[in-house]
Amino acid sequence: MSDHPLNLNTVFKILRIARLYIVAGGALAFSIGALLAILEGGRCDLVRFVLGYLVVFLGDLSTHYSNDYFDVEVDKNVKQRTFFASSRVLVDHPHLRTVAKHVSISFMIISSTLAGIAVLFFEVPEEFFVIALIANLLGWIYSAPPLRLNSRGLGEITIAFVTGFIIPSAGYLVVKVRLDTQFLFLSIPFMMYGLVLSLSLEAPDIETDRKGGKWNIAVRKGKSFIFSTIFVLSFLATSTFPFYDWIIKYSIIDLKIVMFFSLIPLLTGLYGFLKVSDKNEDVNGFCYLNVLSLFIFNLLINGYFLYLI
Repeated sequence: MSDHPLNLNTVFKILRIARLYIVAGGALAFSIGALLAILEGGRCDLVRFVLGYLVVFLGDLSTHYSNDYFDVEVDKNVKQRTFFASSRVLVDHPHLRTVAKHVSISFMIISSTLAGIAVLFFEVPEEFFVIALIANLLGWIYSAPPLRLNSRGLGEITIAFVTGFIIPSAGYLVVKVRLDTQFLFLSIPFMMYGLVLSLSLEAPDIETDRKGGKWNIAVRKGKSFIFSTIFVLSFLATSTFPFYDWIIKYSIIDLKIVMFFSLIPLLTGLYGFLKVSDKNEDVNGFCYLNVLSLFIFNLLINGYFLYLI
């Protein structure tokens, strides 16, 4: 590193890897869990909320740095930049690879340490620490050899589990200190949306991933299958809300309103299903709409929960 001193320009390049616009989705997922817990009678404590989100935030950032570090050879094949693709910082500035690796490990250690502090000193349940460890581990092996989940068709399930269950459950636990049946029910459609998110992020990079040796679902099945699956998942997720409304005797939230919000990702999923085929060369716009619709859906859920509070 002596040939490349740590100056403001270097710091800016390192920060670009974080892609904070993606981290914002994690913030919304954490807030959904926390706000739902408040509605269910949990105790709102600002210190625990902030500490809990710091654990999630740093764990999320760690994944971005490790993913760019381990996928640098794949990213060299990228010809057309997409909005949610790698930052290419480590491709253009290979001397920063070691820095990115150390940043990733540091964030992972700090995230896990803060989770332990939350449990020991702030009455957060032990399950929160376990969840934090699982999330950080999954974030690392998502792209790190020898497992490299994102190259074995397991990366999609990992993202769905982390975004749909792990992150909202972290928010729920720091407020209510235990998971209950209603949260577990609602985590099912949110994991479906997490899978929609994962597939939407993969689809624009099929050719790049194929050249880089990744063997994910998008590479194996193609664009038409991906967008058909996205539509089916969106339809199933929307269908769960009237079903829950029918079987749950009492709920403080109106699941019909949640179902109405869910029509946004359902309609964008339908649009992609009707328009995309394996002959489509550029599906970036369709994927952007899917991700944007999920962001808006989560934003509306947060707004609705705040209104109820």
